[in-house]
Amino acid sequence: MLRNFKVLTPSSLNETLYIINNIEQPYRFLCGGTDVLVRMKDNPGFVKVLIDISKISELAKIEEHKSTFVIGAGVRHETILGCSHFIDNYNGLIEAVAAIGSPQIRAIATLGGNIGNASPAGDSIAALMAFDAEIELRSIDSNRIIRLEDFFTGPGKTVLKNNEIITKIILPKFEGYKSGWKRLGQRRALTISKVSAALAISVSKRPNGSFKVNDIKIALGAVAPTVIRARGAEKFLLETPNFNRAAIEQACVLASKEARPITDVRSNAEYRSEMCGVLLGDLIERVNVFE
Repeated sequence: MLRNFKVLTPSSLNETLYIINNIEQPYRFLCGGTDVLVRMKDNPGFVKVLIDISKISELAKIEEHKSTFVIGAGVRHETILGCSHFIDNYNGLIEAVAAIGSPQIRAIATLGGNIGNASPAGDSIAALMAFDAEIELRSIDSNRIIRLEDFFTGPGKTVLKNNEIITKIILPKFEGYKSGWKRLGQRRALTISKVSAALAISVSKRPNGSFKVNDIKIALGAVAPTVIRARGAEKFLLETPNFNRAAIEQACVLASKEARPITDVRSNAEYRSEMCGVLLGDLIERVNVFE
């Protein structure tokens, strides 16, 4: 039974910032509640104060700017799935968000919450990282924007200060890219990823018929203490003089070597490493880079 905790309901972002700047008890934000309420049920002493930010309109907006899309941290997953901008240009993000939980969970869970949980298996995180996402962290006296990949320091751990809140996710515009996301889990839905991979790639065809990688981002989930970018595989494909299936096979080997997985109840380390390369190869094949 949940008991012995207080709920605060600020009416604005400024009020929220004031509260977290002065609060002394352990607190967590409540927006969708799909994670924090479960954790409180399992561990009633987990938190003493819930700060309900679900009604703060500043956190629930999606804005388009000249070179970016700005997504409020309180935007629901189902809102992402219904946004034509993301459907058209961010297929990897759409695939990742569509795999989170169930329709009921996606109706209330938020993008900021998925990031804030800082799970190495967080489904949206790898997709966002493959699009070079940044996040805005606000406190009562500061506003800083950092790369999403710099936000995480370990499982469930981040650089977020006690008086800060995630307010925005900033996505550069990705036009002319192909992208995808894929995972392996115990089931097709309502499962935690054993391994996940996200890809965003831009390829051009030379006059002689060969292909060149103009840009590529690869992110791997559930294979290290945090979601990681496969920088070695990216560098290899960017520098390869001839982007073909042999080059893809070598990049998949490199991606597997970049993983730093553990063995746990869901999978073993060797399998996870090998599957990094398999998923990357599947993604490159699926997005039809040679068409």
